[in-house]
Amino acid sequence: MGGMHADRWIDDLQLDVIIHTAEVFGAMTSRGPNASWQDISPDERRQHGCVGADVLTKGPAAVKDFLHDQIGRGRHGNDYRKAFGKAFDQFYFRKDQSAYRPICEVMAEYVGENFRFTGQEKVFGILTRGIQPTTLRSLCKQHGIGTKITSLVLKAQYDIRAGESHVVDPALIAELAPKLRDLLNAQDAGRHLGICVEVLRTLIADQLLLPDFRFNNRMMGFRPETLDAFLGTWMAPTKIRKTGRKVACKPLTIFARAHRTRTSHVLLTADAAEVNFTYDRRKQGLGALGIAEKDSAAVLERLRIFPRNRAALASIASTGLKNHGKIQ
Repeated sequence: MGGMHADRWIDDLQLDVIIHTAEVFGAMTSRGPNASWQDISPDERRQHGCVGADVLTKGPAAVKDFLHDQIGRGRHGNDYRKAFGKAFDQFYFRKDQSAYRPICEVMAEYVGENFRFTGQEKVFGILTRGIQPTTLRSLCKQHGIGTKITSLVLKAQYDIRAGESHVVDPALIAELAPKLRDLLNAQDAGRHLGICVEVLRTLIADQLLLPDFRFNNRMMGFRPETLDAFLGTWMAPTKIRKTGRKVACKPLTIFARAHRTRTSHVLLTADAAEVNFTYDRRKQGLGALGIAEKDSAAVLERLRIFPRNRAALASIASTGLKNHGKIQ
């Protein structure tokens, strides 16, 4: 060790561990953690050992300062593995050796103080809790709420424009979490109903379905119970054809598109004409409903007079819940 005097911490380390760790630290200093460590000459290795030994003799605080200079602070997730670069494997595959535990403990403590990851994780074999994440994505994942709907609420009610990787106030997200849990945005609501967003908006425009929350003209939130109640209304057994034979039919959305009308109009007119829908078990939601060919004439006849009866039909068939303007 070049005649240098060590403190108590390094005295407890085995000599081979000190030499190996010193050489690794020296290589990180001279070549960088992510550079090639191939073809290191004996003289260069000796120089690396001197540089690393100078760090180790000053104790754990100096090791942390060294790591701060070499690998810095983490951004998110498990990027400490990438930050350590070539040095990671040097300690990871020796973490189960008791002689390496003191140095692994220091490095794990540094990672826990400077890198963010949710919950606890074993860092070089040491169970470590990292810095609590503060990005919108990680906080939403932690609280089990949707990132998109949360960003809509932040923008509409708090004038905070935050993307998934933006840092937000954890206390604010924790306050909103119970109210936003299971709340779906328009895209997810359409997926839940088995339709596209455009069809969903026509259902809302014709008041067949009302969002639980409307933040502005385009931003809406839906509870799964509301969507299930809507499906329960239009997919009730009394509205489905009872037949064991295969019936020629057109899916509801395709029927509406073919006759240049809205899916919501087809729903209302079919209900007014007391026409039962066909049901395709291979699909889900409204996408599973269809109009039998033999019922097409009755539905089309109703569609011709639909504009005059639209308000009356919509008021009878509306299944939406009370529309709230703000997350309370």
